[in-house]
Amino acid sequence: MKRRYCQALDLADDPALIEEYQRHHRKIWPEITAHLRRYGIAEMEIYRLGNRLMMVMETTEEFDSGLFERRSLEDPKVCEWEALMWKYQRPTPWTPVGEKWVEMEKIFSLAEQIE
Repeated sequence: MKRRYCQALDLADDPALIEEYQRHHRKIWPEITAHLRRYGIAEMEIYRLGNRLMMVMETTEEFDSGLFERRSLEDPKVCEWEALMWKYQRPTPWTPVGEKWVEMEKIFSLAEQIE
């Protein structure tokens, strides 16, 4: 069964930096795309409202978040990408220290409504 993750992150409240961040995401590095797919990320979308981001990530059945995190920390190109992204990204007010994207709590699903 696929799993969907919804996560939040903020951006620096600077229109020029936000535009630069969006430019980076129009065509991410091919090594990053390959890394995401290699470890079971089937689909990923990022939405923005002001300087708040929401990422929706769908994974394959084989996805292991712990393995993905470890392999990400071992990959020099992924580390380079993440370091670059921190130029633009900021933790939300609810993000634990040292973390980045934080999983959001699902509070509603139309599919789960009883008719």
